Amino acid sequence: MRTDYKTLYTLTRRHSRLALAAAVSFLTLALGCGSGTTSASSSTTTTTTTGSTEYVAAYKAAGWGNTVTLSYPSSCEMTITTTGKPNYTPNAYYLAPASGSQAVVAHTSATNTALAVISYATVIAPTLKGSTATINICPAIAATTTATSLGAIGYLISGTAMFNPFEMDGTSAAVADNASYTFTDTNGVSQTAYFVDQCDTHSNGTTWHAHGNPSCVTSQVDTATGPSHIIGIALDGYPIYGGRDINGNIINVSQLDACNGITSATPEFPAGAYHYVLPIGVTTKYASINCFSGTVSASTMAAAKKLACNMKAMFAMIESQQAAPGKKREEPAMTGMAMPEDMPMPAGAM
Repeated sequence: MRTDYKTLYTLTRRHSRLALAAAVSFLTLALGCGSGTTSASSSTTTTTTTGSTEYVAAYKAAGWGNTVTLSYPSSCEMTITTTGKPNYTPNAYYLAPASGSQAVVAHTSATNTALAVISYATVIAPTLKGSTATINICPAIAATTTATSLGAIGYLISGTAMFNPFEMDGTSAAVADNASYTFTDTNGVSQTAYFVDQCDTHSNGTTWHAHGNPSCVTSQVDTATGPSHIIGIALDGYPIYGGRDINGNIINVSQLDACNGITSATPEFPAGAYHYVLPIGVTTKYASINCFSGTVSASTMAAAKKLACNMKAMFAMIESQQAAPGKKREEPAMTGMAMPEDMPMPAGAM
């Protein structure tokens, strides 16, 4: 059917974004993590008209790290392949859900999950797996938004996944459901282990991911007080940014739509474009993207959910590492504890 471009232009001028979206919408293709679809309309026509060339150019020019490989199957498709490991150095130790054989040293503050100390190098890193996703990079606002689910909702330039704000219970904000534990390791060095680290990231047993503003990633492309640049792409094809506007001012949650989106100028889009924002210092459900404003295919959402946080996977990760032939079990000398030990494991945590 022949497209009536004059009619489309007229509809755009009348701010009928939904009609334009229907005419130019593309489906997001298969990927390796993500969730649902919700829609939030943009405040200007820039959101839907930016896609065909400007978004594509911006993604190609973004500061992708050495743990990411990109290819372009078509003019509006980008395939992201990651190693699953971050392109920066994580902390030496982390807290993870405790298995039956491990010493509980802390509990998370919201879900009361019992935690044990594990090593990043010997326990976490060997379990991290890469993934591949093909995403439509000519996005358009959908008629309705789609809720993000537990699993990858996009990918970051660091080669790791972006998750929605929630912990495994689907209601607690992950960055607020945290704990820390300080101890002296076997070399006499003081170490602090976190469940969710200072970059709002951790592992779920197979996938390194962020639940909020990942300062270890934003610092790769942003200055301390300058504007935010693209740090990733959501599954619906819209870009993900840190928490500062074009003037370097911190963006308030009240400025964002229900999906953490906004149409405004950025370094890549000086005339303005729709994009998602990860607010700085936010530890509520607005720490990450709650819904997609663009279109995400059912197959993409299904594949994305497979990367969701899973305690059984974390237990299996820990036990397999401890049981490996010839592997020395991590037993750091622990001298301090941030949270009480006598709190019970939450019902249904597994």
